Amino acid sequence: MYQKELKISQQAAREAGQYLKKEFFKYQRGGEKYKSPREMVTRCDQKVEDIIFKHLKRHFPSYGSLSEESGLDSQKNKCSWVVDPLDGTHNFTVHNPIFSVSIALLYQNKIVMAITFMPLLDEMYWAIKNKGSYKNNKKIKISSISKLNKSFINYCHGAGPSNYKKAFQIYEYFHPRTTNIRHFGSTTLELAMVAGGHTDALILPGGKIWDLAAGVLLVREAGGIVTDFKGHQWTPNSKNLVASNKKLHLQILKYVKKFA
Repeated sequence: MYQKELKISQQAAREAGQYLKKEFFKYQRGGEKYKSPREMVTRCDQKVEDIIFKHLKRHFPSYGSLSEESGLDSQKNKCSWVVDPLDGTHNFTVHNPIFSVSIALLYQNKIVMAITFMPLLDEMYWAIKNKGSYKNNKKIKISSISKLNKSFINYCHGAGPSNYKKAFQIYEYFHPRTTNIRHFGSTTLELAMVAGGHTDALILPGGKIWDLAAGVLLVREAGGIVTDFKGHQWTPNSKNLVASNKKLHLQILKYVKKFA
């Protein structure tokens, strides 16, 4: 199940990634627009979205869609695509290679298939519900780090002063208590890295579904746990997120539950 959706999504992401890779090396700053003071969009975001939906709508015309650039379409269907065409736009514009293409499929509001593609490393993270998580064609699993002081944690935040303040406090608390805590600037890729065991957790106040949907399934299918700050299972309606292995999760929740 969902093998066709996976195949077409990967084809779409690879074509989008080829375009982004070409543009990355010649991109000139200055042509960006702002949806809000900290939410940037470039001509590349829209072009990548067009490339992706060219594939998805051709093969799955009845599916609904939700994208960062175009919002929610008017279709109501049991199946809907959730797309972030360029997650890490700020990084892209300053020639930082940490950016990704993200596509997830929801069935009755539950994530059932997901991909996150990192064009410059040619790394395709993908998962189908109950089938495991993979990087390219190799199965991946969450890390086994159990002690907070041995962990490498990512943090990120949604838009708005409240989320910024929470993120600063999270950084301040965990920095001396972990090996390191960092913000990479591409949420779906940060979740993919947790799924692959490259980092041990992601803590995020705020966030939008297009930033999170693909990565949530990747982590879960890799054996991890994804909840809100109260410890309830993350859903598309959740306001915040913690993704980690089960050994670290309770240790992280002890602090972040104050922000729930």
